[in-house]
Amino acid sequence: MAEEKELPNILWRDKKTGKIIKTEKKGRLVECWVCPCCKPKVIASKVTNARTGPKEWDLRPYKKERVGLPGAKWRLRDVGESHHNNPNASCSGSHYGEGWINEKGVLVGLQDKFTSGYSYNGYMELQMGCVREDGSIEWPCPNG
Repeated sequence: MAEEKELPNILWRDKKTGKIIKTEKKGRLVECWVCPCCKPKVIASKVTNARTGPKEWDLRPYKKERVGLPGAKWRLRDVGESHHNNPNASCSGSHYGEGWINEKGVLVGLQDKFTSGYSYNGYMELQMGCVREDGSIEWPCPNG
């Protein structure tokens, strides 16, 4: 497993009041890396197949600013046919990369393309997961 990088330091502003969101730790403002407004989502999806095509998925359009929420995580994974047909079903496929989303909303470390080596359908999703206060990541896939 790749070595974990240091979490980005981000302060959040309350949309309604305009005030900076803070935690109550000894009455001081604390830089937080947990966004209280984050909702897990699928950024993009594509069905790939090395035999019948398309074999490749161009990920370059998702390598720009404001694609994801700063402080969240991204991952590229095959979610399986069951989840593809029913978003409430658990995911059953392999992971093909993951990383942090920086302060500009850029998916850090996202590759330029995904190339399938399998002669069956790969139900690929580029997902954004939300970091929770306990450090866990909540992804769009239930149980996976």
